[in-house]
Amino acid sequence: MTKEDFIDWLRKEMERREWSQSELARRSKLSPAQITRLLNGERGVGEAGLTAIAHALKLPPETVFRAAGILPPQTPENELIQQISYIAKDLPADEQEGLLEYAKLRQKLSQEKGENGKQPRRAAFPTPTQPK
Repeated sequence: MTKEDFIDWLRKEMERREWSQSELARRSKLSPAQITRLLNGERGVGEAGLTAIAHALKLPPETVFRAAGILPPQTPENELIQQISYIAKDLPADEQEGLLEYAKLRQKLSQEKGENGKQPRRAAFPTPTQPK
């Protein structure tokens, strides 16, 4: 990825969040001048700056490093798993457990649908229910 690609990526992330340059500077704790120079392509940003941007965007640092071309690209599935993991580690332990239980439930429901994603076939007649 080129410097221009990273700048485009960062601008899109800012637009998605409706952030100005000053908001990115405030959240990343980088100076407004650093952000301006970066977005104008006048200067790159080092590992510390990329990590600060990742923290501001609430993304795993690896995501930002990949966008900057420092790390090789990753499959979308792996990127999604990495983002879920990044979010989960900031949750309290009981909420992490809840997230795991939710993931297991989603997995079970997905398996019940079958590999083709269709709902399992139901019986032609409903099964009788127990009397109350």
